[in-house]
Formats: sequence, C-alpha cells, structure tokens
Amino acid sequence: MFKNREDSIFRFKLLVIFFFTIWALLILAKALITMTKEREHWMEKKNRYIKYDIPVKPQRGNIFSDNGELLASSLPRYTLHIDFKYTDKLNPKKEKEIQALKDSIWEADMKELCKGLNSIFPDWSASRFEQHLRKGKREGKRYYKLYPKRISYIQYKEMKKLPILNQKSYISGARWESSIQREKPFGSLAKHTLGTLWAENDSAYRGLELKYDSILRGKKGVQHRQRVGEGYLNIIDVPAENGADIQTTLNVEIQDICETALRNELMKLGAESGRVILMEVETGDIKAIVNLKYAGTDNYEEMENFMYEVSSPGSIFKTIALAAAFEDKLITPNDSVPHHNKRHIFYGKSPITDTGHYSNGTPKLSVVEVMEQSSNIGMGEIINTRYKKNPRKFVERLRKMGVEDKYDLLSGARGPKIKTPDDKGWSLMDLVSMSYGYVIETTPLNMVTFYNTIANGGKQMKPRLVKRIMKDGNTIEEFEPEVLREEALSKQTVKDLQMILYEVVNDKNGTGKWVKSEKFPIAGKTGTARRVKPGVGYNYSPMKYLLSFCGYFPANEPKYTCIVQIIKSGPGGGGTTSGLVFKDIAERVMAKNLRLELEAATDTLNAHAPIIKNGNLGSVSYLLDKLDIDTENNVDDSEDEKIWGKTTGEEGKFSFVPKDMGKNRVPDVKGMGAKDAVYLLKQAGLRVGLSGYGRVVTQSLPAGQTAQKGAYVQITLKP
Repeated sequence: MFKNREDSIFRFKLLVIFFFTIWALLILAKALITMTKEREHWMEKKNRYIKYDIPVKPQRGNIFSDNGELLASSLPRYTLHIDFKYTDKLNPKKEKEIQALKDSIWEADMKELCKGLNSIFPDWSASRFEQHLRKGKREGKRYYKLYPKRISYIQYKEMKKLPILNQKSYISGARWESSIQREKPFGSLAKHTLGTLWAENDSAYRGLELKYDSILRGKKGVQHRQRVGEGYLNIIDVPAENGADIQTTLNVEIQDICETALRNELMKLGAESGRVILMEVETGDIKAIVNLKYAGTDNYEEMENFMYEVSSPGSIFKTIALAAAFEDKLITPNDSVPHHNKRHIFYGKSPITDTGHYSNGTPKLSVVEVMEQSSNIGMGEIINTRYKKNPRKFVERLRKMGVEDKYDLLSGARGPKIKTPDDKGWSLMDLVSMSYGYVIETTPLNMVTFYNTIANGGKQMKPRLVKRIMKDGNTIEEFEPEVLREEALSKQTVKDLQMILYEVVNDKNGTGKWVKSEKFPIAGKTGTARRVKPGVGYNYSPMKYLLSFCGYFPANEPKYTCIVQIIKSGPGGGGTTSGLVFKDIAERVMAKNLRLELEAATDTLNAHAPIIKNGNLGSVSYLLDKLDIDTENNVDDSEDEKIWGKTTGEEGKFSFVPKDMGKNRVPDVKGMGAKDAVYLLKQAGLRVGLSGYGRVVTQSLPAGQTAQKGAYVQITLKP
C-alpha cells in the first residue's frame, strides 16, 4: 500500500492533524455560539446551580420604650409577581408542553385562587382579583404584580397554600420578592427621634437609627447556593450576626399626651410649628420629644427634629441671667431696680419697651416683679448695672452653670453659642440684650436641662435618651443616670429661683397666670422672641415669633420638667399659647401617674353593672354568680356543651340570650373577645388571623355562610 514505513506514518499524522483540526474548529464554533447566541441561557443556568459569596443580611435590632413597648422593628415583607409565560429557547417542544399545562391549571383553578386571595386580602373582592389576573394572563405579562401592597410573613405563608400558588414555580409563575421593612407600631409617634432607614440600601438616616446604627445593624454573613436534586440548598459560610436592641427612656403614653396637646393648640392658632421636650427631674430621662410642623390641610406632622435648633430663646433666658447674678452674689430677690415707664434707651441704641402690668408712678420694681411681669428693661438694668465693668465675668458664670454644654444624644447635635467680649462687634448693648434672651443662641434641650437643674435642687443631670443596649434579652451595656455637676447652682440660688418661678405662674399679675392649675402647683417662665432668619446674623423677621413656656411640676415636689415652644406669625404671649399646652400636658401626665388604694375607688353605695362581651354564656354565668350578681336565667358552665350568645341587662339585672352558631357555618363572633372568637372559628375549621385588642368589630367572612375547611378569616378587635 505504502512505498515505505515513513510514508505511512506521515499520512497517519496528516489524518490525525486533520481530525484534531476539525474537532478544534467545532469546539471553537460551539464556544462562540455559547458566548453569543446561548450566553443568556447558560448564564441563567449558572445562576440556578451555584452562587458564591451571597451576602446574608443580619436582623436589625429593635428599639424599645422605657417599659419595653416596641417602637421600631424590622419585619419581613413580600411582593408576589406572576410570570404568565414559560420560555426554554433550547427546547421549544418542552416550552409548548409546559405552557399548555400552565394555562390549563390557571384556567381550572383561577376562581378558587381568587376566593382564597379575597379571604386573605378582604379589601379586594374575588371578582376584582380574577379580573386583575385575567388581564395579566391575556396580555402575557412576564413580571405582573399580583397585589399592590407588600404582605406580611403570615400572609405569605397563607398564599403559598392556595391553588396554583402551591405548584412549582415554573407552573405557577410565582416570583417572590422579599425585603426587610422597618416598622413603627405607634405610627408617627416620635418619628424623627427614632429615625429612618432608606429602603433602597437600608442605611440609617437621622435619629436613634443613625446614632446607634453600628449597634443596631449587626454584621453581614456569607453563604453560597447549590443545586441539590430539583431544589436548592443555601449553605452558610459565615453566619450573620444580628444587631443588638436599644431601650430608650421614651414613654409612649406621655409622648402621646404631649403630641395631642401640642397638635390641638397648633391647629387652634394656625401656627407654623411647635415642639415639646419633657424630662424626668431626678434622672434626666427624656420621656417625650415632639416636633410638629404644618403639613397642609390643617394637618401637622413630624417633619424635622427641633431639639437641637439653635435660636434666641427670648424671656425664658431671664431665669438663667438672674441665676448668674444670684450665684455671683450681686443681687437678691429683695433688691429693686429703677422703673422706666415701659420704655428705655441703653447706650443710645433703639429703645426697649415693656408690655407688663405696672402701677402708675411706681419708681422701682423688685427683682421678683421684674420676673413676674417679664420686664426686659428691668432685666437689662439688673445685668448691665452689675456686669458692665466686667462683662466677661457674666459669660464665665454662664459657662460654669452649664449653659454652653453640648448634649450628644442624636447625630448632628448642636450646642449653644454665647457671644463674648472677644467676639468681633461686641458692645455693652450685647450684654443688655443677652439678659432677656437675645444675642445668644441656645437649644430647647439646653433650656429644659437648666430648668431641670432648678427643679432638682441645683444638681445638673445629663439628659438621657437611651437606658441600655440588649442582646437576646440580656443587657450588655447599661447607661446609668449621670450627674454633670453636683452643685451647678447653690442651695440659696435654687431656693430663690423656685420662689420666683412659682410667683410667675401663681401671682395674679404674673405672665404665666394662665398656666396655674387648681390640681397642683406649677412653676415656670414665659417667653416671646422674634425669630432670627437663618444665615442673616441677628437680623430678625418681625412677622414670626417663638412663644415659649419652660418650667416644672408639681412645684412643691418636682417630678417633671418641660419646655413647650410654638412658632407663629404675628405677636403673642408664651403664657396664653405654649403655657396652655404646658398646663394640659402637666395635668394629664399627673393624672396618669395618680394611684389610689382600691378601697378609695370602690363605690359602696351604688352597684355598677359590669361590661360583658358576647361569648360563652356558661362562663359569664359562673363569674356573675361568684360576684353575687343576680341573673334572670342561669346557664350551666359545661365543658361538654358550651352555650353561646350575648348577655343583656341594666342596673345589675342580667339575662342571657343564647344563639345557635350553626353547624358547618361561619359563626358570628362580633362583640366577642379574642379567646371565644378564635375558639369558635377554629371549631368551624377556619384559619384565623387577628389584629387589635378588645372586642371583635369586623370579620372578613360573613356570618352564616358555609364554612369551607381551611379557609382564612381575618378578625379585627377594638376596645
């Protein structure tokens, strides 16, 4: 065949080279096709089988109130999209078969699915769900949202049991999208104090969420996903470390009292905004922070936090100026100052006017009268006369009393700014203006902290907003109440200031007389300040005023210190605006804390009929018998045969009205408590979801209709 052995080997080599070349070309061609035409398909396949380094999000820590009520928590929320088309570009035959199967199942079980969806989401009828889904199916939508709202984990689990949605994803087309959403159970209450999370990247923005973000957010973990049989297995490589919880000093009930009182006054005045800070005297704990701003259509919302807003405080600063003079022993409450007939000019500048109550011909005003009537001229005389030779001494005394302290409770904290003789443009007129709350900028938090020092006998407490950090229910760090200055004010200064602040409210000529309560004594100071325009130095708008009242209660045994400030157009007085809010808050908070012995609350002369819910009449009969209350028709409390219905009666005479709940029917549970309602509904074979507390007011499945075993019913309870 071949001439020689070398020739045959050469030809064999050529043949091998030829085949390997063809093979290489085929591989190259396949690689090109895979990289171009089939790239999307194989990338999808890759993603289905193994994914490495998938981040595992930790559970963000919770924020609690002072008594453990949940203020902010992260909860899973789900969105369901439906893909009405099945595609497999490499296997068109399989694509047609599965699409036909998918369409047949959707057509057969559509109505049952919609009934089930209606039982979970009563706000949409079954027909609305059907119309919505048929529209998406008809148009062949690929990413069609089944329900517009995000749903809870319980609703998610219930939906996965429904027809069609309980099928494999390539049949149902269900594409679940999960996310963690920060929920605030008490709505907008203390919204800006708690803070916000950006939904896009879970980053904290403002408030406690930002201040304690490193503690709350935890640490991310790492996992990879691997295909196992027909499913997937998520394998944790590095576990996530959940965030710790923080417990605040905020009290939900006091917060609600403060917000309600402030909102009512803002609406009455048509004011621009208002804020309240309420502090516990002994500990410095902040029990409420309210920030409300006009949001249109007679509505006020938490829109920004004013706790650190720096502005001229007005006449509530007179208490601090007078405290400085008392501490330096330059004046006593028994001293007096010249009376200038409501108008006086210092250092040739613009005249200062007063609007207080004066007796004609009075040549002098006592220090107490200056404060009672909030005389700017009188305070100017007190501070100017005693500090004009050494104004630096006045500034230094303010600093020693903690007036310039900065309290870093939340991110972005700002502190007061006191003008000094070293500042450019300083003049002795600035000293006069400082005496009644101008040419000095401070925050509401600083003001309430100083008044709290007076209420606390001269001991200055550091404001506290967070009590402890917890992990898995255990305290890992405690923040005890902290004393900043054991004697920020001397005992004599405290005694004098407490007497004066009491007179401001309780004297018939005091500017705070509208704050006087018949229930317990209140002490404090009113203030009115023209609003400084941001960025324009000390120029102010004559159209807007900051109306304030700062004080404590009860004056004879202080428990709480509070500041109320309202910003409105046009002049006004702190006593008749913010003072009324203060009084309302004080009386409601003290009523909340009122505790009487049980015997004192018992009416031994008149018997009052107890309020009885619908439900198990046997149990009601048993309890009424134990309370020695007569009934017209007794019902045996038998565990074997419960009797259901309602109780009627007045003036302590009751009768029972039994009601047949109907076998295999949805029972009427309206008016019942949660225990009886859930028992009856489960006896009927229904799955129950409930919200609220008190009595049942609504049920999603109408009473009397046939009870389908496993159907979902939502009940709502209200007090």
